[in-house]
Amino acid sequence: MVQGNMRIPTRDCRSSKRTLQMICSCLVIAAVCAVLRHFTLRKENLVNLVRTFTSTCLHRDITIFVIEPVVLRSLLADSKPHCVLCSAGNVITLGVLDADWDKRGSLLQDLSYHGFFLQVMASPDPRLLSSRRLNVPSIPTHYRIHQGLRFRSFIHLVVFYKRADNFLWHSALEPSKTTGLNLSFGRHAGAYDRFNLQGMTVDGIRLHVPHTVEQFLVQVSQSEFTECDYKRAQRYLEQHPKFNTTITQYGPRVLLKAKSVLDSIGVTFSLSSGTCLGWYRQCDFIAHSPDIDIEVPIQEFHTSMIPAFLKAGFELLFVAGKVSDSFTIAIFAFGVKIDVYFVYEERTHLWYGGTEKATGRKFKYILPKSKLCWTYFMGVRVRVPCPALPYILTNYGPKWNTSIKRWDWRASGSNAKANGMWSKEDRDSFIYNI
Repeated sequence: MVQGNMRIPTRDCRSSKRTLQMICSCLVIAAVCAVLRHFTLRKENLVNLVRTFTSTCLHRDITIFVIEPVVLRSLLADSKPHCVLCSAGNVITLGVLDADWDKRGSLLQDLSYHGFFLQVMASPDPRLLSSRRLNVPSIPTHYRIHQGLRFRSFIHLVVFYKRADNFLWHSALEPSKTTGLNLSFGRHAGAYDRFNLQGMTVDGIRLHVPHTVEQFLVQVSQSEFTECDYKRAQRYLEQHPKFNTTITQYGPRVLLKAKSVLDSIGVTFSLSSGTCLGWYRQCDFIAHSPDIDIEVPIQEFHTSMIPAFLKAGFELLFVAGKVSDSFTIAIFAFGVKIDVYFVYEERTHLWYGGTEKATGRKFKYILPKSKLCWTYFMGVRVRVPCPALPYILTNYGPKWNTSIKRWDWRASGSNAKANGMWSKEDRDSFIYNI
């Protein structure tokens, strides 16, 4: 067997190895520096983009404000990042009020001079929509704004429109416009209480933010808005023409009055039962319905509610059930009754109760769990189950789109169930003024 010769490393070999290690280290350092330079340039690009855009707008008396949630949260943090605006990444969301944006005529020339490109997205003006008018002019709702042909960062500008009942609204974006983009606004339409603006210096730039930031961030998480489907309403009303009754004439006023009371004491409510069906099906009250139905989470009931209704001019018709079981109240104004159903939460569903006055029989109405969204109904911004169709099907079954004149609240509903009977002692504690 032949044994091979062993090679002994020389000084030149060891020197070459050290040289190779040094070259590799230099390459790694260069790569890290390139990455850091890329992010530094991107951050500088975003900050400069915001600085130039907002100052150009302010020169034309147009106030732009920051609504990007991650930036607003950074402003509230005890330990703020070195660059607050940079926390948004390469897309930052700003807002503008419609009254200010209407003054944009000369601004567009100024922005073009500074090398800005504006891509506008428009939607039909919901303030003009109705079941009788489906074709309405479009309004600008969102903009994608950047500088130069090759851009690393851009501004998403959201236009907030003032709507009746004194709230602010922005539209949803078409899904195709948000593909691949991590946008904070536009996945759905939004509705907000009106807010003031406050100025502050951020990253050396004079900017504006909603006042207060904390309240605005809470609203963002609860802002989802769904417009009434006026096309569906038009189809229904072609088969079932509208006619006037007490509830169609005075219902809007009574609903607004009840909303004002509940808002004043901080109680959340949503449209319920037949009133919710009327909104979903025909964007109106059901003319032959005898009352307005609303739901309130039982945990939001407190003893100031009934006195607040009475102080506002409502009459108390009845109080039935217990706070722990099937609690309901009914109030009355302008010839219209409002049934207030208090909703209880179980592991798999929600429910509210009803009581038959003459016999003390109890009834339970099972509801699917759902979130609440804002909508605009009869001149009032109110909440509805979202999505609404599962709620409607649970209450009224597959024939919900059929007009039914005779309705037995104890048995007609798909979700109605007998739930025992109150004792005489319990019934004696209920209040009936009808």
